[in-house]
Amino acid sequence: MLLFVFALLVNGPLTRFKPQWAFSSGEMTVIMAMTLVSCALPSSGLMRYLPPALVSPWWHAQANSAFRQLADSLHLPKWIFPSFKGSLPSEWATDPIVTEYVDRWTLEGPPPYWAWVTPALTWGVFLFALYGAMFCMLGIVRRQWCENERLPFPLTQIYMGLLEQPPRGKFFNNLLRRRSFWVAFAAIFFLHVWNGCYRYWPKYCPEIPINYNLWSIFSDRPWMYMDTKMKDSSIFFTVVGVTYFLPGSVAFSLWFFYVSRNVYQMCLGMTTGDGIINGAPDQHFGGVVAFALIILWIGRKHWRMVIAQAFGRRKKSDVRGRYGSYPACFWGLIACTSIMIGWLCLAGCSVLGAVVMILLLLLLFLIITRIIAETGLAHGQLQVGIYQPWQMISTAHWGHPVSDKDFFLGSLLQAVHYDYREVMSVYASHGMKVADETIFGSGEDDAAARRTGRRFIAALALALLVGYFVSFASTLWTEYRYSTTQDITGHNPINPWGVSGNPEWQIVDATMQYAQQDYHANFSQSHNWFFGFGMVSLLGFLRLRFAWWPLHPVGFLMVYTYPGAHLWFSIMLGWMCKTLILRFGGSKLYQDSKACFMGLIVGESMAAAFWLVIGVLLNWLSIPFYAIKIMPG
Repeated sequence: MLLFVFALLVNGPLTRFKPQWAFSSGEMTVIMAMTLVSCALPSSGLMRYLPPALVSPWWHAQANSAFRQLADSLHLPKWIFPSFKGSLPSEWATDPIVTEYVDRWTLEGPPPYWAWVTPALTWGVFLFALYGAMFCMLGIVRRQWCENERLPFPLTQIYMGLLEQPPRGKFFNNLLRRRSFWVAFAAIFFLHVWNGCYRYWPKYCPEIPINYNLWSIFSDRPWMYMDTKMKDSSIFFTVVGVTYFLPGSVAFSLWFFYVSRNVYQMCLGMTTGDGIINGAPDQHFGGVVAFALIILWIGRKHWRMVIAQAFGRRKKSDVRGRYGSYPACFWGLIACTSIMIGWLCLAGCSVLGAVVMILLLLLLFLIITRIIAETGLAHGQLQVGIYQPWQMISTAHWGHPVSDKDFFLGSLLQAVHYDYREVMSVYASHGMKVADETIFGSGEDDAAARRTGRRFIAALALALLVGYFVSFASTLWTEYRYSTTQDITGHNPINPWGVSGNPEWQIVDATMQYAQQDYHANFSQSHNWFFGFGMVSLLGFLRLRFAWWPLHPVGFLMVYTYPGAHLWFSIMLGWMCKTLILRFGGSKLYQDSKACFMGLIVGESMAAAFWLVIGVLLNWLSIPFYAIKIMPG
């Protein structure tokens, strides 16, 4: 939305009337990339979960005496939490820092912002070591993914369409001059504006349905065993538009596996009377590990070159890193990983527990970055817990692999990094991909280009540094000021999943279950793990071996996730549109239609922005308003 407004209302007029003042595509790329990485901080990427994870477990402990006793026995370090008055976690449960965070600050004096200075700084050390590790990983994998494997990065095509500088003396660039773009933009924008008006004036603005609901039809066997999102689903035009830019096999796999899963559920329900697939998280975990091994295998020559350069054995024919030399990225990754491991050890974690959990965390960020580079999913997700290896070992009755304190610290990290839909590594990789096209072009990575690349990374790091403290402060201000959302619904708390559901599930319940060894699985976790591992390995082998093979392993990885269920119908529509256009119109019609599908994406984002601004204005005028949500989640 911001990029579109800037291109239309700022750079367009400058190029038309003051060309010497206009921003180049490279300058706009820097602006876009800095804004993009900052989006990893304020909401689901970090602040939706970080502050609540430090206070909400103690709020839940008020009604859970067993957890209070367990927490007291762990001897937790106080420097990773706000400055509570008590010395034991059981005393923290009634601290105003906790109780007033969940509701709102009603006591005399200002909210206890100073109590959060210590965790803001200590967690800042861990988080910026994590972000540094991500930058180093991206510096290592960029050439392999972008140039050797040529991953599609579908989302970058939309960015580059808006970032293109208009010809000198012109108002619009090539994309904004296309009539099909504006027709699609206007249709989707006014559709969502009209449906938003339905919330305010249902008598005068009848809703235009963009969903289906077949619950009444699918209420009997075997249809009753299908997933809920097969029975009702909505069209998300952003997803339809992005799918148009995906390789056909990837788009097909994303919806085919979900439909196949539901067919299996119906067969399972008819034979056993229960359509629930037990062990789905374990299958997903096994598939993630197999997918990581596939990535390592495909790029094995590149990884060998990086390691050789890191140990001073660079050949004259070897390429160098664009956004940092390969030795600097390799040893920087080692250093940042060591800082995170040391941070956990200072907090009381064992070396084994810290090493396993940090390596798994980095692996998950690498996997989600790869998945979005291949699929362009606007909402990505992985369902692997950082503490899941310890859970699986305990469930198999193979012992108590790590201490309760190790598990608690792992659950704390899991709660903070639960969501993978606003991930810094994804945003930074797309910023780099756009910069490759707009700043560097097809030029060689000479000394000047490498200096530019390092300055580009420095700009992103600066945006993260400023954004971290701004978003932390604004989150605390909002949480201590408001007890309910300001729209008509008035939800309490304003962040229900981040404040209540996620900490209770990921920290309190998970830690208690591990401490009490309360695992009673009625299925084999190891069998499900190896099934997922084998399925993704087989799909990866067939895709590498046979060019005609239509199924991509990423489809299996997404089959049990929230976006896999909510977005499958829109993905199928986008895949059908692209298939039909290519079949009956050929490559020319495909190229001509790109602007139309970009219009779908930009039109939907501008409709969301429109209702956001309307909500802010109505609230400022003390007029009741609705929160109009367009995308899921």
